[in-house]
Amino acid sequence: MTACGALSKYWMFSDEYTQNPYPTFSLLRAEHPVTMVQTPDGARAWVITRYDDVREALADPRLSRDIGKLYEALGRQIGKELKPADEITNHLANSDPPRHTPLRKALVFAFTPKRVANLRPGLEKVVDQLLDELAAREQPDLVESLTEPLPIIGIAQLLGVPAADWRQFNVWSKTMRSTDATDPTGILAQHTRELSAYMADLIAEKSRRPTDDLISAMVHAEGDKLLAPKEILSTAFALMTGGNETTTSLMTGCFAALLAHPEQGERLKADPGRIPHVVDELIRFSSPMLYALQRLTLEDVEIAGTTIPAGEIVMLSPASANHDPDAFPDRPDDLDIDRPKPAHLTFGHGIHYCIGTHLARAQAEISMRRVFERFPDIRLAVRPSELRYQPALLVRAPAALPVKL
Repeated sequence: MTACGALSKYWMFSDEYTQNPYPTFSLLRAEHPVTMVQTPDGARAWVITRYDDVREALADPRLSRDIGKLYEALGRQIGKELKPADEITNHLANSDPPRHTPLRKALVFAFTPKRVANLRPGLEKVVDQLLDELAAREQPDLVESLTEPLPIIGIAQLLGVPAADWRQFNVWSKTMRSTDATDPTGILAQHTRELSAYMADLIAEKSRRPTDDLISAMVHAEGDKLLAPKEILSTAFALMTGGNETTTSLMTGCFAALLAHPEQGERLKADPGRIPHVVDELIRFSSPMLYALQRLTLEDVEIAGTTIPAGEIVMLSPASANHDPDAFPDRPDDLDIDRPKPAHLTFGHGIHYCIGTHLARAQAEISMRRVFERFPDIRLAVRPSELRYQPALLVRAPAALPVKL
């Protein structure tokens, strides 16, 4: 990394940063709002930390999400030829216009507030079942029992995956979240193949016998919503592997924030009708997304007085932006459930604004309401300072939330 105050060369990989990145972000915003980081294997990226800069860059068409171009740039940096797997190359998060436009149009209907409202009864039933299992555990953990499995089941319901297969999806998802791409055991590659084969079979089944679900809608779409078979597979794969990780981090962060601030949690328990209005402050405070998906500069781009050359990887930090005092002047590092709805950047901005926003919020709201109704005395089983965060490039949440019911 370029010289940056008292930060070490590999600050992004330190345990101090993993456990609490906000002092680092504060320093970067003040002194180096655009700075280059480098990994031990030679990869580099430019980190953007101020709210206004992050928001503007998220919508800048000169910053590309084309996954093929990103892999090519990364390969040049580390001296290897890299090619993205077919399962991740053909969905909207990894594409630019003009291809991005029909991909988004083909999906956005499935995540409207009305459709998410129709999913709520099913989600409530699943949450109640998960809480039954939580209550039966000798050492209950909200991550293991609730915030990890629920998003996987929610996406599975949306796609039309049979309930009998939900637990297997949890196994595949855990592997993909916790296993490095260089995994020498081969379990990551094995589970990727298994999930891909399963999704291909499910798509074939929905083409023969459609039901009221997202895969059926994609398979039988017409006109400008028509997708190629490889795009349907890639989109379904992305939702199952990517959508659940971010929602798990979001839900875990919301619970961690409330349980670490019991006085504010008690106020919500006494008035649960406020939960939908407080979710955005919980998301802003906990900031489950350290960085948005990486971008690539298609030409020289100037941000905050620094010119980033063409062909460089850029990392935009919603977590830093969400704690920027210029955007949130009233104690941005504090949780305040009375804060007016904050315009946080966790879900992004521009054409890549997260289409799953309503579903993620719904799962967080339902979970909090059900947990507090059933376990009004719930509290952390450890001190907040003892919660540990696992190293991760993009998402941030405690690895476990041990609780007493």
